[in-house]
Amino acid sequence: MEKKKLTSKEYLKLHPDQYVIVTYEFGEPIYIAPLKDLQMQITPNRNEAELWSELDNSPTKLQYHITTTGYKGLMFEKV
Repeated sequence: MEKKKLTSKEYLKLHPDQYVIVTYEFGEPIYIAPLKDLQMQITPNRNEAELWSELDNSPTKLQYHITTTGYKGLMFEKV
């Protein structure tokens, strides 16, 4: 029996969860914000944090942000 492959849109419909990338390594939360002028941004305000989908929730994306920002404690947190 062959499993039907889902498109990205179908997968997101089944998994609508959204995430933010955050670290608590300095006590207060620090969130990854949307890029500004192609530069990585951070914010202490969760409402200004970039929202990520279930498709983005991967170790590769997390490692990219850890390498880029230098924050070792970054993790995805469900909104």
